[in-house]
Order: sequence, then structure tokens, then C-alpha cells
Amino acid sequence: MTRAQTDIDAGIADAAIDWLVRLQGETVTERDWLDFDAWLTASPAHAQAYDAVLAFDGRLDLDARRAKAEPAGAPLTAAQGGKVVPLRPARRAWIWSAGAAIAAAFVAGAVLLPASGLLGAHETTYVTGVGERRTVALEDGSRIEMNAASRMTVRFERHARRVHMGDAQAFFDVAKDSSRPFLVSAGDTQVRVVGTRFDVRHRDGQVAVNVQRGLVEVRPNLPRDAAPFRLRPGQGLSHRKGQRADARVSTVAVEEIGGWRQGRLIYRDQPLSQIAGDMNRLFPRPVKLGDAEAANMRLSGVLIVDDQDAMVDRLSHLLPVRTTTTDDAIVIRAR
Repeated sequence: MTRAQTDIDAGIADAAIDWLVRLQGETVTERDWLDFDAWLTASPAHAQAYDAVLAFDGRLDLDARRAKAEPAGAPLTAAQGGKVVPLRPARRAWIWSAGAAIAAAFVAGAVLLPASGLLGAHETTYVTGVGERRTVALEDGSRIEMNAASRMTVRFERHARRVHMGDAQAFFDVAKDSSRPFLVSAGDTQVRVVGTRFDVRHRDGQVAVNVQRGLVEVRPNLPRDAAPFRLRPGQGLSHRKGQRADARVSTVAVEEIGGWRQGRLIYRDQPLSQIAGDMNRLFPRPVKLGDAEAANMRLSGVLIVDDQDAMVDRLSHLLPVRTTTTDDAIVIRAR
């Protein structure tokens, strides 16, 4: 345990208490969760304040506070930038009477917090090497199947389940928990689900999300007030990091989603440069492209992942390329 030395504005502690009441109420909505996530990530001070509120949760008698609070018709909303709009004075005064100790402790810099960050939160990083696949079983019943040469961090918090993907591809089978949404960040793209099955590929600045089951909400570098894309089974979205206007929704065959898990690489008009990159994650001997013409060739088809030489041979039948193979590398050039 470490003692928090940073003074926290009393208004932030007040907002954290308000959020706890709102999120544990029976009328909490998807919009509430999105607004809360925006508020929580807007400042480290917000996360620190909410952390302390969770620590005091058992002392605040939330049921009694809800009974004395205003009816559900007085919603808690988030203004532009994720700042919480104060509640009306009557309810605000009651909440402060219950949470004054928290606010006072923050202002005095006397709140004890775990050195690792949010109370009850823990973070684990998972990595796969070249040619390695891995299935991760999470404590909530969710499963993540990681493709080769992938890296991601999983963080479980009381109010959310978070995954940050580095250069990675993974198939997610998410256990339903409406009180803790499952949030995936890949580049500048945010994915939010409650319970579903979907695939996320984050490679070389390109993000692709494909949905096999359920509903997936995707925000590819969108302003906070912009409506997210909502993908249903058989839909996908691709987006290049930093390019707000290029995000597009497409139709995807459900049975093809996550085909790499069965040793099938399925391509729809993809450049040979991407295919070579995929092969380099599967086999230790590098595949190199000998000229720009070869790199820009595009392929629609299926490659079976078995032997590297056999895969390269199939490519030579699908595209006008020739290959040179040595012990150190395989070089592909245009014919």
C-alpha cells in the first residue's frame, strides 16, 4: 500500500461517488457505460478517485442512498470532454453527506491506495512467438485465442474488462456480464461488447474487426460525440490508424471468421505484402519480396498453413511470381 500524495479536486471525488451509484442502479444503460468510460479515461485523477470510492463501497450504504436519491428520471449525463454534469442540489447534498469522508481524505492527500493502481484490478501480458498459437482462459469464463507473433495485455477491473492489443491477432469468445463490459483497444480503435464472439486483427497500423456472434460496437478514431459503428454477425470493419474517413463496414462469411484457428489463411483482395507478413509470423525462415510489383500484387483465395515451402509453391500457382529459396530466406519476385 502507498499513500496518495496528489490533492484531488473535491468535485472529482463527488463525480466518482455519483458514478458508482449510477452504475450499480437497475436503470443503467449502454450510454451510461460509454459516458463513464469516457470520464474514467479522461484523467488519471478520475481513475484514482473512483478507486477510492470502490474502497469505501461497503461503508457508503448504497441501497440507503438510492432510496433517498431522486427518482431515475434525473439522469447523470456526461458533457463534452467526458466531464460529469452535477446533479441537482438535493441529491448532491445527500451523496456528499455519505461520501464526505472520501472527498476530505482526497483533499488531505490521505487516501491509501494499492501501489498497483485500481483496487481489485490486476493486469497480465500474454505473448506468442513466431509459429505459436495460444488459448488464454480468463477468470470470467471468456477465452482468447491468440495467433502467432501477438502481444496483448488483459486488465480486469471491478467495472470493466480491458484488453490492449499490440501487434496482434486474436479471436475472442466473451462471457456475458452486463455489469462489466469487455473493452478492446487496438491502435486508435476501441471495441466494446458484453458477450459475443469476434476476431480482431491489428497488424502494421491496420485494424480489422469481424463479428461471428452477438453485437460489437466499434469506434475507429471517432470524436467522443460521434455514433460508433455497430456490427452484427457476418459484418466486419477495417480501418487504418490515423485515418478517420476510411473506416468501412463490409459483409463477411461467418464461417470464414477466425479461419486461421483451423490453419486456413483467407484473403479477399489482399496485397502480397500482407501475405508475406503473415507467413513471417508463422515460420522462422523469412519471406522477402524482391520488387514493388510483387509486393503490390493482390490475392483472393485460401492458403492452407502446413509446410512453408508448400505454401510458397501454392502462391506461385495463384499469382504471376517466381521464388528463390535458400536456407536463409525465400525471395518472391514478379515474373
